[in-house]
Amino acid sequence: MNTESATTPFMTRSASLRACCAWLGSLRGKSMLALLVLVTYGLLVGVFTNMERKKLLDTVHELEAVHRSEEQLVQINMSMARTLLTVNIAFSAADPLSAAPPTVIEIEATRSLLTALEGRHARVLMLANKLEALVNDIVHQTTRGVLAVTRNTLHELITELDAITHQTREEKLRLLDAYQATYDRVTLQGMVFSAIAFIMLGAAITVFFKRLSDDILRLETRAREIVQGYRGAPLTVNRHDEVGRLIEAVNRMQHDLRERERHIERSRQEEFHREKMAAIGSLAAQLAHEINNPIAAISGVADAILDMRQEHACAHRGRHCQPEMILEQTRRISTITRQIADFAHPQPAVPQLQDVNQLVRNTCAFLSFDQRFRHLKLEPHLDSELPAVRIIADQLTQVLLNLLINAADALEDTSRSESRIEVSTRCEDDRVLLQVTDNGKGMDAETAARVFDEFFTTKPVGKGTGLGLSLSRELIREAGGILQIDSTPGFGTTATIELPVPHCDDNTMADKPDACAGH
Repeated sequence: MNTESATTPFMTRSASLRACCAWLGSLRGKSMLALLVLVTYGLLVGVFTNMERKKLLDTVHELEAVHRSEEQLVQINMSMARTLLTVNIAFSAADPLSAAPPTVIEIEATRSLLTALEGRHARVLMLANKLEALVNDIVHQTTRGVLAVTRNTLHELITELDAITHQTREEKLRLLDAYQATYDRVTLQGMVFSAIAFIMLGAAITVFFKRLSDDILRLETRAREIVQGYRGAPLTVNRHDEVGRLIEAVNRMQHDLRERERHIERSRQEEFHREKMAAIGSLAAQLAHEINNPIAAISGVADAILDMRQEHACAHRGRHCQPEMILEQTRRISTITRQIADFAHPQPAVPQLQDVNQLVRNTCAFLSFDQRFRHLKLEPHLDSELPAVRIIADQLTQVLLNLLINAADALEDTSRSESRIEVSTRCEDDRVLLQVTDNGKGMDAETAARVFDEFFTTKPVGKGTGLGLSLSRELIREAGGILQIDSTPGFGTTATIELPVPHCDDNTMADKPDACAGH
């Protein structure tokens, strides 16, 4: 229970992961992924741009502070100029004491303006304190000496303020340059990011739609080829979206059509074989019936002649007379008609235990009347202890006929002094082996690799369809066996049929007691 409980969530997670991967591989998933990438890129660019904008805002704030400082310095400088003028007037007056009140007022006004700079500039603070002490001296004792010191102090303050003003202007110029540089950088970065986004998006769209159009064109071309009869290699599936599934569907359609056509062709071939065998059987029965009557009469006459010779009652005794030859030839004609009748005898269309050796004998005897076998040596080497196999006799006969005719065709253009076809049977490791070997011209490796391909043939037009071996392999495969072709150029070809030997159970023994003979 614990193992099942632990396995079920894992299987659920695996199924969810596969479903997620399948969704991401679809066109909808790809479009959503592209949108997500585009939004992420936009957000990253926005965050980066916002950071640069913050730098610009900080620079603007610093510029505002510098601008305020500059305005304060202007006011202080103007106040200092008025104060210095007042001190100079008081210093030049005939009675300095009478000019003291305006001087004190101007110095106090200037002193109040200097408080904004005292926290940032130590020397300004020092001179401001000195100026404040001088104000006390002017109030209590207005002399030219005090006014002269005051004037010098004001000159020092003006000099210090000029330095501060110059420093402030330099800071303002530096901030303006930094602002301009940041603005240019943000503008350039915006253009670069926009160009990158445009190029990437354009490239992605171009590649996506080009690949999509190419695959659709491949599908269109293959569909047209399938309609025209193409049954070769399937299309390569290099994508996992809806178009990929459509390619797989077209490949399945092509495979199903090929299987359907193969089934139809096989059914047609089997039906043609059955009709041909039925026609041969009907013809053989009619011939046997028509031939047996004159053969019986000839045999009766020959028997009578032979009896008269043996009883010395023949009127032509001593003359050239061979009733034995007549009897031998009549027996031969009867054997031939019986062989044709046995070969063409209708067989059940269901698998049954069959004597392979007898099927081989009947087929070889039937083909001996074919003109292609008149100049060939057909040698059966059959294992007398061969076990029976479960197969449809008509199908094995059809395969054997195909193999023997192919062997005869391979020997047709050879220059050998003795053309030979050997048919052998034996049992190895619970398998019955049926081999057809010829000493013809053989096949090269490229041809041997394609012998089972549909519609592949090396025979002239009108002599072969390229379906015989493919159909033969299917028939043997359905019987649980294997059909193999081995060929050596210049030495010949061997076709090997391997059929399984059925187990010796009660049904087998009841059906055919000698089914396991020699097994």
